[in-house]
Amino acid sequence: MSSTLDFFIKLGKLKTNRRKGWVLYGIKDPATTADHLFRAAILAWVLNSINKKGELSDAKIIKSILIHHLADIYVGEETPYDSLLPEDITSKKEQHTIKDILKKLPQISAGMEKKRAIQRQNLENNSFNKIVSKLPGEIKKELEDLWLELGRRRSNLSKFSWESGKMESYLQSLEYWKKEGKVQYKLWNKWIKKNLKESLIVEFRKEVDKHLIDNRKQCEKKTMCEMVHFLTEVGKLQSLKRTGWVLRRVKNPESVAQHTFQMTIMSWMLGKMKGLDTDRVIKIALVHDLCEVYAGDQTPYDPVLVKDKEAMRKLFEKAPRIPQSKRLEWLLQKREKEWKAIVELTSSLPKMLQKEIIGLWLDCEDGLTKEGRFVAQVDKLVNLFQAIEYWKKDSDFPIESWWVFIKERVDDPLLLKFTDELDKEFAIASRASKKFKKSKKK
Repeated sequence: MSSTLDFFIKLGKLKTNRRKGWVLYGIKDPATTADHLFRAAILAWVLNSINKKGELSDAKIIKSILIHHLADIYVGEETPYDSLLPEDITSKKEQHTIKDILKKLPQISAGMEKKRAIQRQNLENNSFNKIVSKLPGEIKKELEDLWLELGRRRSNLSKFSWESGKMESYLQSLEYWKKEGKVQYKLWNKWIKKNLKESLIVEFRKEVDKHLIDNRKQCEKKTMCEMVHFLTEVGKLQSLKRTGWVLRRVKNPESVAQHTFQMTIMSWMLGKMKGLDTDRVIKIALVHDLCEVYAGDQTPYDPVLVKDKEAMRKLFEKAPRIPQSKRLEWLLQKREKEWKAIVELTSSLPKMLQKEIIGLWLDCEDGLTKEGRFVAQVDKLVNLFQAIEYWKKDSDFPIESWWVFIKERVDDPLLLKFTDELDKEFAIASRASKKFKKSKKK
């Protein structure tokens, strides 16, 4: 359990790791690695649903994408411009130099590009092996097999997964260009045309260009056009900050996309330890908050929120205690709002895919299968996990209520064991915090 906990702690770094390319462009509140992987996984799943080859596993594609940046935990992200950039990309003195570099595609010889690719691959392999080295045997092997296949990029699945990630980056670049005008979209267009070979993803890229660059309103290829709309809407979860953290005045609170990324991997790993159908588990986790694109992120405290800051602070010191009449009314309103939202969001997708996504969402909401019930409880555990991380940064964060909440909502034996391990980690951090406070007073 302790090795798995350590892996999840490291995983959390990808939620705060701002993507280097967007930082270079000076994008305001740029997407993190976790934001990127969340939408890339959904993009690949959605496109694979109309893949005529019909040979690629949705779940395996999603898993491949979710892990393909794990190495960045230690080695950071790389861009095609890295060999041309100054050492300190955050220096104000270097911003003009960086802007000049970004105005054209990097001119690097084929030999140098190949050498750098080999060096980077070796760095990533070493980093990945370090990250997964202490995971339980079956989980470790599954991750290693996926990593090896993705790195070789010879199978149809690995090529599709890799290009789906590139496609999400391109989609993001056009969204930033439309919003802030800082991205050199023509260069990105040249770059993506060079890197995409899979016919289905190329077709999707052309549809993206029509709607985001040419501003076409009418659909020539209805299904592709509607998928562009769906994925741009899903992209809103990358900037939607989770309400509970915002209300608690957390600095740089996580987005819904970041939360879902971590929750999906944790559900997958813990579900595998429990012997569940992890193919279903990861899909349930991936869609469980999609409704928030239109419904927003709601919390159990919503019925009793107050405007007074001091009263609000005291409210969060305890687990939510809402009168039954108010709670029932709020739950019914919440359910209706989220139901309408998930139906609206998926309404333009192919009917089979819409039916699947709504069914998976309902499973998490109502616990229709053991996988759905398990993922719903992992969701609560991930919230506690994140609360502890915030508490480590700010000892005034109201952490106690989360322990009460988790004891009331989680009863799965495996998750309770994991919570006990988390409790030990928390106790160590708590003692260290108290010593630190005492030393400051002296």
